[in-house]
Amino acid sequence: MGLMIPDPDDQATLDVSAAIAVLQSRIEKAGLSLKESADFALFEKTVRSTEDKYLMEDFSPRFFDLHGTTAFWVGAVNSHGNVVSVQAAKVEDLKDRSLAEHWHQQQRRIFVDPNPQVRFGTEHAHDAYFMRGRIVYHGNLWLRRDIRGQGLAEPLTQLGFLLSLLKWSPDYLYGLMAAKSAEKGFGIRVGYRRFVPRGTHWEIAPGHIRPDDWLVYATRSDLHGLVKLILRTSAEDPE
Repeated sequence: MGLMIPDPDDQATLDVSAAIAVLQSRIEKAGLSLKESADFALFEKTVRSTEDKYLMEDFSPRFFDLHGTTAFWVGAVNSHGNVVSVQAAKVEDLKDRSLAEHWHQQQRRIFVDPNPQVRFGTEHAHDAYFMRGRIVYHGNLWLRRDIRGQGLAEPLTQLGFLLSLLKWSPDYLYGLMAAKSAEKGFGIRVGYRRFVPRGTHWEIAPGHIRPDDWLVYATRSDLHGLVKLILRTSAEDPE
């Protein structure tokens, strides 16, 4: 028998699972339990019961047929059984068009057609014109006020990133982030590695959409780098 060389992909999967376990234990130490689901009718109900109440169109069953092979959401629940955080992710297979072209088609259908005074621009984030392949959108991230500032936003968000990596091994994972949060470094802390100071371009934005969002994203290898970072820091600091 020759020496068996471990398959790097298998090793990577083990590493991602190990990093997810590290994040899970950090979150559970703070007294929260996690629940993952692909039931987006339940997601809508859960979001509507939070103080924020904002369900993004991208994760609304009214606009999209969301199911377990292409989307999931995660809720964090405190010891009283109250939901204190939610987030969601979904994957698109963009073989034949760029992310910018995909936005153009999708945003027009959701926001512009039903709302004639809204005007969608054409100068979207530069990188979005070059991003193709399996692309995950991560969004609808919400933390209840009383758990903010306790260092939970990072492990919760990273958990969503790594579940996406484990499920779909995407070419890219992206979000749209308020300029203020991006400039404060929140994106870097959670694991985004690339920043473009414009997201989708609106000439006249719908009332509830911020026109100052940045496109923030990570490549597959950036996400594997995040996995290594999580494992390294947990080895250095087992607490």
